Amino acid sequence: MPTGSPLTAAPPATLPHLPPPAAPLDQLALNLEATFAHSARMVAGHIATHLPDTDTLLATLPPGALLGKPDSYARHLVHADPLERFSAMVLVWRPGQASPVHGHRTWCAYRVLRGTLSEQHYRWDPASRQARHANTVARTAGDTFSVPAGLQHIHALGNASDEIAVSLHLYGVHRDHIATGVNLLVPTADA
Repeated sequence: MPTGSPLTAAPPATLPHLPPPAAPLDQLALNLEATFAHSARMVAGHIATHLPDTDTLLATLPPGALLGKPDSYARHLVHADPLERFSAMVLVWRPGQASPVHGHRTWCAYRVLRGTLSEQHYRWDPASRQARHANTVARTAGDTFSVPAGLQHIHALGNASDEIAVSLHLYGVHRDHIATGVNLLVPTADA
């Protein structure tokens, strides 16, 4: 008597930054990469569905969660999963503050809660081992996005406006690993 339904393989993922798989472990890695990217998109979908009213969310944040810092954007932990699977952070961006150019060591999903952020996208160049600027887009209050782990989505976020911006970020790491387990800093050809 069967104990469960048979597993079916996911369709092979084709990613522009990787050569076609040459061995079973390479194919497994591609399938896992697609699964992790899908997980980040699902988290972003949950943010959009379950946090539709940003004003209510902002009003219920812990004391101090909307305080900025004079020299860099501020991160405030607002939720730590008790099973250590993810953490939620509110980031406060004063005018002119920006993140460094980075990929991610883990999945990330974020939503702009207030103001406008500028997101610069970069493409990884394996030959030079540097990222090259591709484009810049504006992210406004209510916009929600997902970012998979790795170098397929390299970006920098910043506040180019004259007003304070606030965003909510969920990361696939325990709160004790936010400083070392999220940003994967990369050199840029434009620097």
